[in-house]
Amino acid sequence: PFPPNAPRIPRWAKKGTVPYPLAMRRRTFGFTLLIAAFAATAVHAGKAGEVRKDAFRLVNEGVSAYNRADYKAAIPPLQKAAAMSLNSFPAHHYLGLALAGDRRYAEAVDAYTIALDLEPDHLQANVSMGDAWLAQGDTDEAQPYYVRAGKLRPEYAAALDGLARVAEAQAMDDKAIALFGRALASDKGFAPAYTHLGDLYLRTGKLDEAVKLLVEAVSVRPDFGPGLDRLASAYGRLGFANEAVATIRKAIELEPKDPKHRVTMGEVLLGMGVVAGAEASFQAALALDAGDPKARAGLAEIGRRRGDYPAALEQIATALADPRLDRRNREALTKQRAEIEAERDRAATLTAAIASGNASAADRAAFSALEASRGRFDLAAELLASTNPEGPDRERLAFYHFRAGRFRDAHALYAELAAAQPRAELAVNDGASLARLGDHEKAKAAFLRALAIDPNQPLAKLYLGNAQLRLGDTAGAASTYRAFLQAFPTGASAEQVRRVLAELAPEAKR
Repeated sequence: PFPPNAPRIPRWAKKGTVPYPLAMRRRTFGFTLLIAAFAATAVHAGKAGEVRKDAFRLVNEGVSAYNRADYKAAIPPLQKAAAMSLNSFPAHHYLGLALAGDRRYAEAVDAYTIALDLEPDHLQANVSMGDAWLAQGDTDEAQPYYVRAGKLRPEYAAALDGLARVAEAQAMDDKAIALFGRALASDKGFAPAYTHLGDLYLRTGKLDEAVKLLVEAVSVRPDFGPGLDRLASAYGRLGFANEAVATIRKAIELEPKDPKHRVTMGEVLLGMGVVAGAEASFQAALALDAGDPKARAGLAEIGRRRGDYPAALEQIATALADPRLDRRNREALTKQRAEIEAERDRAATLTAAIASGNASAADRAAFSALEASRGRFDLAAELLASTNPEGPDRERLAFYHFRAGRFRDAHALYAELAAAQPRAELAVNDGASLARLGDHEKAKAAFLRALAIDPNQPLAKLYLGNAQLRLGDTAGAASTYRAFLQAFPTGASAEQVRRVLAELAPEAKR
């Protein structure tokens, strides 16, 4: 049996019959021979002292580029330094970090293996190795390195954070949350744990909790690019457009060579409907990393919205051809490709039916829904109106009018529907249409009608406060907002209301 603190036998070592330590040496032997060849050339080129000096300079150059998130620029000097100084732990460790930053995780594992051969008990190197395996979707290989780091230093925040991410990858969110909590209890200044837990909450829709954690991450480390990146994403999902754009710009200024910040900017802008700006951001990300999977996915979505299915599928194919692609992104891209192909075929069938003049009302309604999914609500409304819709389709037409900015048409339909069916949601939508027309008094009346039908209708409470505020009733708005928070203390709207109340506080007391 291996000693209790020995790292788990890597998958490649299990395949042979060679004992573990020798298997590890054989794994690295070819790589070591390669760098030894470079080293021999370097030694012949100058004295040993000069070689050490050059290696030190190259390490500093590589580390400086790595700290700027310019991973491609960091790799060559670190490779040279590792070849010139075989026993340089910093050269091999930072080489692994730079390779991982460039999504070359398998190569990063090789570099980390040598680094850990040199310093087996180095805490961060064990965590880095775990990160490289986890990025490849291999939780079995990743976990032992986090465990080892935790044994070397009990309650080590980075190790607990790594184990939490393993648990999350294994769909054990409760366990992940508990481990993230332990990491933060161990080190309240460890920004990655705030960021990773915030990301988990973003994924599960707990936006207000995510924002609090991500704000804390950038409070403890104002220069933490990943924290700013995820906070911008959270702001975007909350509808705080200005905050989202300002925050992601800070991340770009800090790390201009990191493509993920440009991707997040593209996602934020796409969520705002600024398609041209989103496209430019995704292209800027690809200028930094031509294979970035999320940038390609973003451009594919833009192609889909434009109905340019060949261009969309070409983006997916390019992303899938990248040998660095990890399992999680491969699965997401494969699913996106299948959805685009299915929509392409459906669109072709419906387009042919409409062009022939033989399209049924159901065909036109289906094509209307497809246009709406592309964000083209004006065309969706025209197509659906041509079917003389009744029932649910008539309510859908009102929604399309609203999204297309045709608020008068939306109000007319919602008022008609609300008169026939006393449903709170219809009254809320009628009030929202009136508010967009600038008639806040009638909008307020509509929201009150909705609350008379359903006193706990959340949007009716929220929009009533908005109407009161626009009518100048600050105290009434503050009271309504507080009642909303008592009934609905969590969620995106709750976070928005807290911000409004914070600004209203001085006036609301008058």
